[in-house]
Amino acid sequence: MYKLFSFLFLMTQIVLSQSVQPIGNSSGLMTTAQMGMSYYEVPIEGTPYVNELFKKGTTIINGNYKNDGLMRYNAYQDAIEIKNENGSVRTLLRRENIIANIDGTMYMVRNYKSMGQIKAGYFNPLNEGYTRLLLKPKKIFLQAENPENGYDVYKPAKYMDVSLYFIQQGDQPAIEIKLNKKSVLKLLDGNSDNLKKYIKQNDLNLRLQEDIIRLLNYYNTLDNDNTML
Repeated sequence: MYKLFSFLFLMTQIVLSQSVQPIGNSSGLMTTAQMGMSYYEVPIEGTPYVNELFKKGTTIINGNYKNDGLMRYNAYQDAIEIKNENGSVRTLLRRENIIANIDGTMYMVRNYKSMGQIKAGYFNPLNEGYTRLLLKPKKIFLQAENPENGYDVYKPAKYMDVSLYFIQQGDQPAIEIKLNKKSVLKLLDGNSDNLKKYIKQNDLNLRLQEDIIRLLNYYNTLDNDNTML
């Protein structure tokens, strides 16, 4: 009886050792295939860049030193990429004393207010003077959305343009504005009467970028006791 029990126990251990194999490799890590996972590329609409092509550009350091190269702006990461002669790509340091001109468009670093914090990022200045209108090119990434029912449709992942407008006065942090009369005049309330008169006389539409620039250029001619940037 003891011999029979020992034989059955031994056979059970052999069967179990053959049928139950450890998951993973010798290091104890499971592969993605063993975990039932697979990866595949999905199409993404749009691009994180203002222009995917590298364009001729110039970096200006401290207003003097200039260096030419092929550049592009990544609006998702808020970074300027420079392609070297050997084809490798590096990122330009984000510093206020470094300006980049990419195919005629200026990129300069400025402080701005966002969610109650002071941050630094790239802007395109749209006019000169103490009070400037700034465009902040910006893109966000939206994940793909699968339909929840038969009436919904699949929405692919995409990069979406959410560029913003700011006004900066002197070296103060730039403040975001909306393209409308109320938002603009709120920041220029020191001469609101003169500005309202100018808007009416020139039939300005402050929902248009070019008309806001005209207003700010006029504002910079007023006696605001300001110095030019």
